[in-house]
Amino acid sequence: MNRGLLRALVLAASLLTIPVVALASEQGHGAQPHAAGSQFWPLFYASINLLIFLWVLARFALPAVRSFVRNRRKLVVDALEAAAAAKAEAVKLQAEWESRLAQFERSVQEMRQQALRDAERERERVLAAAHKAADAIRKDAELAAAYELRRTQELLHAGLVQQALQLAEDAARSRLTTEDQQRFVAEFLKQVPA
Repeated sequence: MNRGLLRALVLAASLLTIPVVALASEQGHGAQPHAAGSQFWPLFYASINLLIFLWVLARFALPAVRSFVRNRRKLVVDALEAAAAAKAEAVKLQAEWESRLAQFERSVQEMRQQALRDAERERERVLAAAHKAADAIRKDAELAAAYELRRTQELLHAGLVQQALQLAEDAARSRLTTEDQQRFVAEFLKQVPA
């Protein structure tokens, strides 16, 4: 049994016996012994009964109450510790998710910027390819135009030469006589090596 509890019981018993002793001492001074004894014994038995009741409480009920209180305290402390651990875990998870969210937002921003850069490079590449194709088309067109111009010039030149020859032939036929023709043939034969 706990010493503090034992002291409390002794103190309670002492306090309860003080009125009994005081009553007995009053009765002892000239009062009738039978009347004093009859008032003393019920109080004495009640005090003994109270002490026995307190002892039974201290012996059997108090350990159960203490055990209940200890268990309850342990449950409360464990629940508080679990709640504190859960709160710490929740704060940690919140910080982690906030960090992930910030990283996600940065990643989205970086991807958006990268996509803009890629689109700009692609636009420049397409424009460069279009300029190159336009230059090639222009050069092909210039070459085709130059070819058509030469061909047309050659056709015109050939046509003019043909017309000039025809005119020259017509003029020569009309102006040349048989003697002129014989003289031309003789001069041509002289120039041709034999």
